[in-house]
Amino acid sequence: MDNTRYIALSRQMGLWKQMDVVSNNMANMNTSGYKQDDVMFKSFVAQTQNAKDFGNVPVYFSQDVATFSNFSTGPLVSTGNSLDVAIKGDAFFAVETQDGEKYTRKGNFALNADGMLITDDGNALLSENGEPFFIAPGETQIAISESGDVSTENGVIGRIKLVSFEDNHKLQKVSGTMFENVSGNLMSDADEVVVAQGYIEKSNVNSIEEMTKMVKLQRSYEIVQQMIDQEHERLSNTIDAYSQLA
Repeated sequence: MDNTRYIALSRQMGLWKQMDVVSNNMANMNTSGYKQDDVMFKSFVAQTQNAKDFGNVPVYFSQDVATFSNFSTGPLVSTGNSLDVAIKGDAFFAVETQDGEKYTRKGNFALNADGMLITDDGNALLSENGEPFFIAPGETQIAISESGDVSTENGVIGRIKLVSFEDNHKLQKVSGTMFENVSGNLMSDADEVVVAQGYIEKSNVNSIEEMTKMVKLQRSYEIVQQMIDQEHERLSNTIDAYSQLA
């Protein structure tokens, strides 16, 4: 296969990757706390033999090197549910999973059969002392203050653990709305944020923007495929011409 088609195929692979990301964004437009993803590309040069001679030039390939998240805040929507919580500011809820502590902006919590405050995935919301919240049987008046204090009619249970990071873009997405920190990315208590009870943060995905991206990606893929088909036809015609001269 010649260099032209290698280059075209590298571009098609990148377009497929980007299409997967855009499709996932669109599928999560209504997922609270979801952060829009995008793909980072780079080009690199493959030196061909005798590249300085006429007809032998470096070959430029494109490659997707990373997927990154947009951490802008999604719109806050009132639900009236006392267990729905949103964060106003740059911070994350800390939750306990089977793989350790993770972080999320998705704050639609619930109570399990044991009275523990959990995410819709069954992970425990953590307090500042690293322990889950338990609501005693019969307690019905659950209040969450702007500072994150969780209380019932019997008093304060604890304060929600809110975490900020030195660089959000170093966080790695481990599932739809869940992130984990990496070594070297400093974390601290979030002091300048406000907790809003009865609200959820919607996805920050812009549906019109993502649909426009998808249309452009489809057209780009078709253009690259046309180039591959034309190159294949050119080579076939060249081979036929030489075979007739032989």
